Amino acid sequence: MADSNYSQALAFLQHIRGHPRFDGKLETLSVNSLEQILQSTFRLLKVEDTVRQATLAESLLNHTVLDSWGAYCEAEGIVETATLTQLLQYLRATYDTISSSYQALTELMSLTFSVDTDLPQFNQQFDYLVTKAELSANQPSLALNHYRHAMPTSIKKELFAADIVNVRQAQTRALVLWHTTRSLRADRNQEVDTHGEPMDIDQVAVKLNTH
Repeated sequence: MADSNYSQALAFLQHIRGHPRFDGKLETLSVNSLEQILQSTFRLLKVEDTVRQATLAESLLNHTVLDSWGAYCEAEGIVETATLTQLLQYLRATYDTISSSYQALTELMSLTFSVDTDLPQFNQQFDYLVTKAELSANQPSLALNHYRHAMPTSIKKELFAADIVNVRQAQTRALVLWHTTRSLRADRNQEVDTHGEPMDIDQVAVKLNTH
């Protein structure tokens, strides 16, 4: 039995060679990706015992995650009986949610908008990342600051008005400015006029405030 387990372990290590170790970071390896690698390898090697699967899977965990999993097994009294299902459930509960929200926050911080691109589509992407980063309910003012930061300077300064206190209001104001600017540019492009420059965001804002 010991020789069989040893041979099986060697075969498993051979098949997972080159795969990154799971370190709890989504950009390295997600739990879903880890599960796909494991299930594919176990089918290939015909490893059906779920406790044995969990033992072999531990070799794909980095030392920090492995120590954390070991401590959990000791606390739950399942050191000798832990299954692959329990391991994956633990990893999802402990790392997947954290990694997912952190990744979304990282993307949110690097998000920028250009007036020449599609603002409604940008707003959809922004809302998705805000929800995934768990800012919509917990920190609405932080979400608003991220939106302001993503806007070009010409639009950004209009989003600090006293009547804008949340992302939805900021998006509405930005859409008005964006649509008006694009409309004025389209009209100007149709004219045969070589004098002056197209109206910029500042002029748009002045025009809107005078009506």
